[in-house]
Amino acid sequence: KGLESVSLSANWMWPCKNKGEDNRLYKAVEACSNFAINLGINIPTGKDSLSMTQKYDKMDVFCPGTVIISAVGNCSDIKKIVSPVLSKNGGDIFYIDMSNDFFYLGGSAFAQIHQSIGKRAPTIKNDLYFKKAFNIVQKLINDNKISSGHDIGSGGLITTLMEMCFPSLNIGMHLDLDNLEEKDTSKIFFSEKSGLVIQSRFDIESILKKENIKCTRIGSVTKKPVLKVKNYSQIFMLQISKYRKKWMEISTKMEQFQTKKK
Repeated sequence: KGLESVSLSANWMWPCKNKGEDNRLYKAVEACSNFAINLGINIPTGKDSLSMTQKYDKMDVFCPGTVIISAVGNCSDIKKIVSPVLSKNGGDIFYIDMSNDFFYLGGSAFAQIHQSIGKRAPTIKNDLYFKKAFNIVQKLINDNKISSGHDIGSGGLITTLMEMCFPSLNIGMHLDLDNLEEKDTSKIFFSEKSGLVIQSRFDIESILKKENIKCTRIGSVTKKPVLKVKNYSQIFMLQISKYRKKWMEISTKMEQFQTKKK
């Protein structure tokens, strides 16, 4: 049923009754509401925590204004699903731009680890374009034309690519990002602008371009556990096993802390 089958739940956490915060909350709710209306989906439920302020003798600490959106949607056929796991025989790798914005780093995990927020965060430039792209991808899944896929969100494109490689021991990618038209590779890797990486045996680029959806073939799957990435004059050779170990390190430590030793 496409995007219209999706319903959202919004959990708002905001330090209201402080200077400027009520206005910021109003603008955030308005933007969220308009986006949902334009997509044709509803937000029938949620939760508000609007006194997120901790007062001390010499200072007040405000919780950053935050909304967490949870989504539930109709699944017409549980056999027609896509997992974020590369297949050796699943075809080429494609990048689908759902945002139409620039590769801004504001609000990203990359900015956070550099103790920064950033000045500009990527957004959805055209709500109806996003809806159309979403529904076309759903049809491609229904038609069995997508082998694997992953959203580009938390961590950016580089995290998406790595996570698609991590489940398998002898698999990697050979990618050329020139056609994304951004010479700053850090921005391409770490911008958290909305998009998808999919694997397909079909010419997805041509299919989507006929629908005026931005899609770029960016590379192919290899049988070596290496992520080789070219972007203009830069070439990166990233060992999957090395970054899988780093990726698992924190969760492994947490598991050791939580598990009783015999």
